[in-house]
Amino acid sequence: ARYCSPLPANMLRRAACRLSLRRSAVAHNEAPKVRKQSFGYGDHAPAGAPGFGGEHQLYPPETVGNTVKYISENMTNIPKRKEIIEGFGYPGQRHSAGGLCTIGRIYYGPGRYDYGRPKMPKGWFANFFYPVWEFGHLMFVADRWVAWRVLRHILGIAICYIPFNLQMQWNKKMIEEYKTHHEW
Repeated sequence: ARYCSPLPANMLRRAACRLSLRRSAVAHNEAPKVRKQSFGYGDHAPAGAPGFGGEHQLYPPETVGNTVKYISENMTNIPKRKEIIEGFGYPGQRHSAGGLCTIGRIYYGPGRYDYGRPKMPKGWFANFFYPVWEFGHLMFVADRWVAWRVLRHILGIAICYIPFNLQMQWNKKMIEEYKTHHEW
């Protein structure tokens, strides 16, 4: 049995031999996989996805007709299975790499209102309420999975809080009972 020392030259030689035996996409003229801008599983721009659509999706509705279209198309569009699964999360879920925010998009493609600079409304009333519309549009229309993520946190906090609150109430009753029978 020959002793093989872990010298850097031996380690480098072994690594070169090991790596030379594997398949390489470049050597076999295969195109590398292109990463889509959306994350999650499934199609990144399916038909009927929320937030895609006509002129009424691009900015806050200013006419009664646009308001009716906006509400009828968005508020009656029930959450998709993909949005619920991405919102609650799963092991190995891919996320967007952001500096301040790590929220990615599960729907990505032409027709979204937020490419570049969003088109601002023309009237003062719609401009005044634009922040409210923007929040509602993002949380409940364009990126509804974020609302599911918030719901997940609220439910998780409630589930963890309820046993502690029950224990606290029981302890209060025990202390009050203790005070009646003992000198405090």
